[in-house]
Amino acid sequence: MKKTLSVLVAVIIAALSAMPAFAVVSSPSPTASKEYSIVVHNNEGGSGSYTTKTDKDGKHATIVAHPKNGYEFVKWIINGKYEITEGDLNSKTLKLLLKGNVVATPVFRKIKTGSKTTGSPVVVNRSSTSPKTGDNTVYFAIGLSAAALIIISALGVKLAKTKK
Repeated sequence: MKKTLSVLVAVIIAALSAMPAFAVVSSPSPTASKEYSIVVHNNEGGSGSYTTKTDKDGKHATIVAHPKNGYEFVKWIINGKYEITEGDLNSKTLKLLLKGNVVATPVFRKIKTGSKTTGSPVVVNRSSTSPKTGDNTVYFAIGLSAAALIIISALGVKLAKTKK
């Protein structure tokens, strides 16, 4: 009984000490390099370009949308960590302060000529940030650790009762 209980306590301590390793949300180091990358994807309706410069505040990027003939620029879709310093997601030219790696895609639409369209109006997002994306790996690891801890505890209690 004492051996079973001590093994159970050891397993619980090991599981609890491992949990903080999974739960730690990484934050940038105060001495971390501010060298982040930016990628601009092109598509059917046009292309995008960028220029960057690094100063004491970090890495700055200017992105510009270039629609092809017969297309017009609609908005930017940007994934990653950044801060808009000039313009908004609907601006053809946009200035960003990179706070992580960034992927930007300009969105274009074909210009209708010679006919009036009666479709729905385009919904314009005037927000200065892109939707937050990411995964839930940390939460999955914490949940898995908690489930394992509960199962091990239940087995330990059951084992202790059967040995009596």
